[in-house]
Amino acid sequence: MALLTLAVVIAFSPDAYVPMLARSFIVPSTILALFISLFAAFRKRWWVAQAALLGCGIMAVQIQVPHVALLPAKDRPDIRVFHMNVLQPNAAFEEAIAQVLQSDADLVSVQEVGPDWARALRDGLLQQYPFVHMEPRTNCYGIALFSKRPFRLVRTITVAGAPFIEAFLDVDDVPVRLLSVHATSPISYGHFRRRNEQLIRLGDHLADGDTATIVVGDLNTVPWDQAFMRFCSRSGLRSTTPMMQRTWPSIGPLALIPLDHVLVSSGISPAALRTSVIAGSDHRALITDLNIAHHAR
Repeated sequence: MALLTLAVVIAFSPDAYVPMLARSFIVPSTILALFISLFAAFRKRWWVAQAALLGCGIMAVQIQVPHVALLPAKDRPDIRVFHMNVLQPNAAFEEAIAQVLQSDADLVSVQEVGPDWARALRDGLLQQYPFVHMEPRTNCYGIALFSKRPFRLVRTITVAGAPFIEAFLDVDDVPVRLLSVHATSPISYGHFRRRNEQLIRLGDHLADGDTATIVVGDLNTVPWDQAFMRFCSRSGLRSTTPMMQRTWPSIGPLALIPLDHVLVSSGISPAALRTSVIAGSDHRALITDLNIAHHAR
Protein backbone atom coordinates (compact mmCIF):
# COMPACT_ATOMS: atom_id res chain seq x y z
CA MET A 1 0.00 0.00 0.00
CA ALA A 2 2.89 2.38 0.67
CA LEU A 3 4.06 2.03 -2.94
CA LEU A 4 0.58 2.68 -4.28
CA THR A 5 0.05 5.65 -1.96
CA LEU A 6 3.36 7.18 -3.03
CA ALA A 7 2.44 6.77 -6.71
CA VAL A 8 -0.94 8.47 -6.17
CA VAL A 9 0.72 11.36 -4.29
CA ILE A 10 3.31 11.86 -7.06
CA ALA A 11 0.70 11.70 -9.82
CA PHE A 12 -2.16 13.75 -8.36
CA SER A 13 -0.72 16.23 -5.84
CA PRO A 14 -1.39 19.93 -6.59
CA ASP A 15 1.09 22.10 -8.45
CA ALA A 16 3.10 23.11 -5.39
CA TYR A 17 6.75 23.06 -4.37
CA VAL A 18 7.22 19.63 -2.76
CA PRO A 19 4.99 17.73 -5.25
CA MET A 20 6.85 19.47 -8.08
CA LEU A 21 10.15 18.07 -6.80
CA ALA A 22 8.68 14.56 -6.59
CA ARG A 23 7.01 14.77 -10.02
CA SER A 24 10.26 15.86 -11.63
CA PHE A 25 11.39 12.25 -11.18
CA ILE A 26 8.12 10.64 -12.29
CA VAL A 27 9.69 8.89 -15.30
CA PRO A 28 12.46 7.11 -13.34
CA SER A 29 9.90 6.47 -10.55
CA THR A 30 7.59 4.80 -13.07
CA ILE A 31 10.40 2.60 -14.37
CA LEU A 32 11.42 1.73 -10.80
CA ALA A 33 7.83 0.76 -9.93
CA LEU A 34 7.74 -1.55 -12.95
CA PHE A 35 10.96 -3.26 -11.88
CA ILE A 36 9.63 -3.64 -8.32
CA SER A 37 6.47 -5.22 -9.72
CA LEU A 38 8.44 -7.69 -11.83
CA PHE A 39 10.80 -8.54 -8.99
CA ALA A 40 7.90 -9.01 -6.54
CA ALA A 41 6.10 -11.28 -9.04
CA PHE A 42 9.30 -13.33 -9.42
CA ARG A 43 9.37 -13.70 -5.62
CA LYS A 44 5.63 -14.52 -5.64
CA ARG A 45 4.80 -11.44 -3.56
CA TRP A 46 1.57 -10.93 -5.49
CA TRP A 47 0.08 -8.07 -3.47
CA VAL A 48 3.30 -6.07 -3.76
CA ALA A 49 3.55 -6.88 -7.47
CA GLN A 50 -0.01 -5.73 -8.15
CA ALA A 51 0.31 -2.55 -6.06
CA ALA A 52 3.60 -1.60 -7.77
CA LEU A 53 2.14 -2.33 -11.22
CA LEU A 54 -0.95 -0.22 -10.49
CA GLY A 55 1.27 2.58 -9.20
CA CYS A 56 3.36 2.34 -12.36
CA GLY A 57 0.23 2.71 -14.50
CA ILE A 58 -1.09 5.66 -12.45
CA MET A 59 2.17 7.55 -12.85
CA ALA A 60 2.63 6.61 -16.52
CA VAL A 61 -0.69 8.14 -17.62
CA GLN A 62 0.31 11.45 -16.00
CA ILE A 63 3.42 11.83 -18.17
CA GLN A 64 2.57 14.23 -20.99
CA VAL A 65 5.50 15.26 -23.15
CA PRO A 66 4.29 16.91 -26.38
CA HIS A 67 7.25 17.72 -28.59
CA VAL A 68 8.13 18.45 -32.20
CA ALA A 69 9.10 15.36 -34.17
CA LEU A 70 12.48 15.31 -35.89
CA LEU A 71 12.25 16.13 -39.60
CA PRO A 72 15.66 15.47 -41.19
CA ALA A 73 15.69 17.03 -44.63
CA LYS A 74 19.19 18.29 -45.45
CA ASP A 75 22.79 17.11 -45.44
CA ARG A 76 23.71 20.23 -43.49
CA PRO A 77 21.16 21.93 -41.23
CA ASP A 78 20.45 25.62 -41.51
CA ILE A 79 21.80 26.11 -38.00
CA ARG A 80 23.43 23.88 -35.37
CA VAL A 81 23.23 24.92 -31.71
CA PHE A 82 25.50 23.52 -29.00
CA HIS A 83 24.40 24.09 -25.40
CA MET A 84 26.24 23.17 -22.20
CA ASN A 85 25.98 23.91 -18.50
CA VAL A 86 29.63 23.51 -17.54
CA LEU A 87 29.25 23.56 -13.69
CA GLN A 88 31.07 26.65 -12.46
CA PRO A 89 33.64 24.93 -10.14
CA ASN A 90 34.56 22.52 -12.95
CA ALA A 91 38.09 23.08 -14.29
CA ALA A 92 38.00 20.77 -17.32
CA PHE A 93 38.29 23.76 -19.67
CA GLU A 94 40.24 22.13 -22.47
CA GLU A 95 37.97 19.08 -22.74
CA ALA A 96 34.79 21.19 -22.93
CA ILE A 97 36.28 23.56 -25.51
CA ALA A 98 37.49 20.64 -27.63
CA GLN A 99 33.98 19.21 -27.53
CA VAL A 100 32.53 22.50 -28.79
CA LEU A 101 35.03 22.74 -31.64
CA GLN A 102 34.42 19.13 -32.65
CA SER A 103 30.65 19.74 -32.81
CA ASP A 104 30.98 22.24 -35.69
CA ALA A 105 28.08 24.21 -34.18
CA ASP A 106 27.09 27.63 -35.47
CA LEU A 107 26.05 28.93 -32.04
CA VAL A 108 27.30 27.90 -28.61
CA SER A 109 25.33 28.59 -25.43
CA VAL A 110 27.29 28.19 -22.18
CA GLN A 111 25.92 28.41 -18.65
CA GLU A 112 27.45 28.66 -15.15
CA VAL A 113 30.18 30.88 -16.60
CA GLY A 114 32.38 32.27 -13.86
CA PRO A 115 35.46 34.47 -14.44
CA ASP A 116 37.75 31.45 -15.02
CA TRP A 117 35.40 29.93 -17.56
CA ALA A 118 34.97 33.29 -19.28
CA ARG A 119 38.73 33.58 -19.84
CA ALA A 120 39.13 29.97 -20.97
CA LEU A 121 36.17 30.12 -23.36
CA ARG A 122 37.30 33.38 -24.92
CA ASP A 123 40.86 32.06 -25.39
CA GLY A 124 39.70 28.73 -26.78
CA LEU A 125 36.76 29.70 -28.97
CA LEU A 126 37.33 33.24 -30.22
CA GLN A 127 39.19 32.21 -33.38
CA GLN A 128 36.33 29.97 -34.55
CA TYR A 129 33.54 31.99 -32.91
CA PRO A 130 34.40 35.68 -33.34
CA PHE A 131 30.99 37.01 -32.26
CA VAL A 132 30.68 36.84 -28.48
CA HIS A 133 28.46 38.09 -25.70
CA MET A 134 29.30 37.12 -22.11
CA GLU A 135 27.87 37.90 -18.69
CA PRO A 136 30.17 36.14 -16.18
CA ARG A 137 28.86 35.73 -12.63
CA THR A 138 30.26 34.17 -9.47
CA ASN A 139 26.87 32.77 -8.37
CA CYS A 140 26.58 29.97 -10.97
CA TYR A 141 24.28 32.05 -13.20
CA GLY A 142 26.92 33.50 -15.53
CA ILE A 143 26.10 32.97 -19.19
CA ALA A 144 27.78 33.27 -22.59
CA LEU A 145 26.88 33.03 -26.27
CA PHE A 146 29.41 32.41 -29.06
CA SER A 147 28.56 32.57 -32.75
CA LYS A 148 30.15 32.02 -36.15
CA ARG A 149 27.48 34.30 -37.61
CA PRO A 150 27.36 38.04 -36.92
CA PHE A 151 24.71 39.35 -34.57
CA ARG A 152 22.39 42.06 -35.80
CA LEU A 153 21.77 42.77 -32.11
CA VAL A 154 22.79 41.00 -28.93
CA ARG A 155 22.00 42.03 -25.38
CA THR A 156 21.54 40.84 -21.82
CA ILE A 157 18.01 40.93 -20.50
CA THR A 158 17.45 40.55 -16.76
CA VAL A 159 14.38 38.50 -15.90
CA ALA A 160 13.44 38.31 -12.20
CA GLY A 161 17.08 38.63 -11.20
CA ALA A 162 18.62 36.27 -13.78
CA PRO A 163 20.69 37.35 -16.81
CA PHE A 164 19.51 35.85 -20.11
CA ILE A 165 21.09 36.55 -23.50
CA GLU A 166 18.91 37.60 -26.43
CA ALA A 167 20.51 37.65 -29.88
CA PHE A 168 19.17 38.51 -33.32
CA LEU A 169 20.87 37.20 -36.45
CA ASP A 170 20.12 36.20 -40.04
CA VAL A 171 19.98 32.58 -41.17
CA ASP A 172 19.79 32.36 -44.97
CA ASP A 173 18.19 35.81 -45.03
CA VAL A 174 15.58 34.82 -42.41
CA PRO A 175 15.68 36.94 -39.21
CA VAL A 176 16.06 34.66 -36.19
CA ARG A 177 15.96 35.43 -32.48
CA LEU A 178 17.82 33.13 -30.07
CA LEU A 179 17.69 33.29 -26.29
CA SER A 180 20.13 31.54 -24.01
CA VAL A 181 18.36 30.99 -20.70
CA HIS A 182 19.39 29.68 -17.28
CA ALA A 183 16.38 29.75 -14.96
CA THR A 184 16.76 29.65 -11.20
CA SER A 185 17.18 26.20 -9.68
CA PRO A 186 14.16 25.45 -7.43
CA ILE A 187 16.23 24.33 -4.44
CA SER A 188 13.92 26.15 -2.01
CA TYR A 189 10.36 27.47 -2.04
CA GLY A 190 11.62 30.99 -2.75
CA HIS A 191 13.73 29.77 -5.67
CA PHE A 192 10.75 27.76 -6.94
CA ARG A 193 8.62 30.91 -7.03
CA ARG A 194 11.43 32.87 -8.73
CA ARG A 195 11.86 30.20 -11.41
CA ASN A 196 8.13 30.24 -12.12
CA GLU A 197 8.14 34.05 -12.30
CA GLN A 198 11.06 33.96 -14.75
CA LEU A 199 9.24 31.52 -17.03
CA ILE A 200 6.07 33.64 -16.91
CA ARG A 201 7.91 36.88 -17.71
CA LEU A 202 10.00 35.25 -20.42
CA GLY A 203 6.87 33.76 -21.97
CA ASP A 204 5.27 37.21 -22.09
CA HIS A 205 8.43 38.71 -23.60
CA LEU A 206 8.56 36.08 -26.36
CA ALA A 207 4.84 36.34 -27.13
CA ASP A 208 5.26 40.00 -28.10
CA GLY A 209 7.31 39.37 -31.27
CA ASP A 210 6.76 37.54 -34.54
CA THR A 211 10.41 36.74 -35.33
CA ALA A 212 11.39 33.07 -35.72
CA THR A 213 12.61 32.14 -32.24
CA ILE A 214 14.84 29.56 -30.58
CA VAL A 215 15.18 29.21 -26.80
CA VAL A 216 18.00 27.05 -25.48
CA GLY A 217 19.13 26.51 -21.93
CA ASP A 218 18.84 24.95 -18.52
CA LEU A 219 15.26 25.85 -17.62
CA ASN A 220 15.43 23.88 -14.36
CA THR A 221 12.12 22.23 -15.13
CA VAL A 222 10.94 19.07 -16.89
CA PRO A 223 8.51 18.84 -19.83
CA TRP A 224 5.69 17.39 -17.72
CA ASP A 225 5.92 20.18 -15.10
CA GLN A 226 3.02 22.65 -15.11
CA ALA A 227 5.48 25.57 -15.19
CA PHE A 228 7.01 24.26 -18.43
CA MET A 229 3.60 23.69 -20.02
CA ARG A 230 2.48 27.20 -19.07
CA PHE A 231 5.67 28.61 -20.56
CA CYS A 232 5.06 26.83 -23.88
CA SER A 233 1.45 28.02 -23.96
CA ARG A 234 2.36 31.59 -23.02
CA SER A 235 5.29 31.94 -25.44
CA GLY A 236 3.84 29.97 -28.35
CA LEU A 237 7.03 27.89 -28.55
CA ARG A 238 7.18 24.15 -29.10
CA SER A 239 9.40 21.79 -27.13
CA THR A 240 11.84 19.46 -28.88
CA THR A 241 12.46 17.46 -25.67
CA PRO A 242 11.45 13.77 -25.89
CA MET A 243 10.40 11.95 -22.72
CA MET A 244 13.56 9.84 -22.46
CA GLN A 245 16.03 12.67 -23.04
CA ARG A 246 18.13 12.97 -19.87
CA THR A 247 20.61 15.72 -19.05
CA TRP A 248 20.81 15.89 -15.22
CA PRO A 249 22.31 14.72 -12.94
CA SER A 250 25.00 13.39 -15.24
CA ILE A 251 27.05 10.75 -13.44
CA GLY A 252 29.21 8.66 -15.75
CA PRO A 253 26.90 6.96 -18.26
CA LEU A 254 23.78 7.84 -16.25
CA ALA A 255 21.43 10.82 -16.12
CA LEU A 256 17.88 10.93 -14.81
CA ILE A 257 15.77 13.87 -16.01
CA PRO A 258 15.68 16.49 -18.81
CA LEU A 259 16.44 19.92 -17.34
CA ASP A 260 18.09 21.29 -20.51
CA HIS A 261 15.87 22.17 -23.46
CA VAL A 262 15.58 23.58 -26.95
CA LEU A 263 12.25 25.20 -27.88
CA VAL A 264 11.31 26.62 -31.28
CA SER A 265 8.61 28.72 -32.88
CA SER A 266 6.56 27.58 -35.87
CA GLY A 267 8.55 27.37 -39.09
CA ILE A 268 11.61 25.95 -37.32
CA SER A 269 12.02 22.17 -37.48
CA PRO A 270 14.50 20.07 -35.50
CA ALA A 271 16.46 17.69 -37.73
CA ALA A 272 18.58 16.09 -35.00
CA LEU A 273 18.88 16.26 -31.22
CA ARG A 274 21.45 14.46 -29.14
CA THR A 275 23.17 14.70 -25.78
CA SER A 276 26.79 14.18 -24.82
CA VAL A 277 28.76 14.00 -21.59
CA ILE A 278 30.64 17.17 -20.56
CA ALA A 279 33.83 16.41 -18.67
CA GLY A 280 33.48 17.47 -15.03
CA SER A 281 29.89 18.76 -15.30
CA ASP A 282 26.69 17.56 -13.66
CA HIS A 283 24.79 18.27 -16.91
CA ARG A 284 24.97 16.74 -20.35
CA ALA A 285 25.37 18.90 -23.43
CA LEU A 286 22.66 19.32 -26.06
CA ILE A 287 23.50 19.45 -29.77
CA THR A 288 20.56 20.44 -31.98
CA ASP A 289 20.28 20.71 -35.76
CA LEU A 290 17.52 23.06 -36.91
CA ASN A 291 16.05 23.88 -40.32
CA ILE A 292 14.27 27.18 -40.84
CA ALA A 293 11.53 27.80 -43.37
CA HIS A 294 11.80 31.02 -45.34
CA HIS A 295 8.34 32.01 -44.13
CA ALA A 296 9.22 31.28 -40.47
CA ARG A 297 7.67 33.66 -37.95
